[in-house]
Amino acid sequence: RVTCAMLAVARRAVPGLFRGVEGARGTTQGVIHRGFCDGAASEEDTTVSEAKKAEVGAFFNALGIEPDKYVAKSIPDMATLLHAVKTETLKKEGMTIKDRKKLLAHVEKYKKGLWAPGKQ
Repeated sequence: RVTCAMLAVARRAVPGLFRGVEGARGTTQGVIHRGFCDGAASEEDTTVSEAKKAEVGAFFNALGIEPDKYVAKSIPDMATLLHAVKTETLKKEGMTIKDRKKLLAHVEKYKKGLWAPGKQ
């Protein structure tokens, strides 16, 4: 019975929530339609990817690990570093055990908010 009452209230509330939106429907003024394959990568895209690589490079430099070997190939951005990098990947790239342990430990600390590259 509580569910039916909640649905009745929601039905009455919905028209009030969307009163101002109806005029905007169907207008495409100022909208740029782009597909996934529209042209090659722009300069903005390359600067963004370079900024992401620099962020990962700063993370590695803060730990004293040489970033040139790993950032370009297997770790292009922080999302990959935080969520996809595993011990096996780093081992295949040729990273030493000491550096792998240090990196993965600091990645976990970074995720928990206990460590950041510029602070020690």
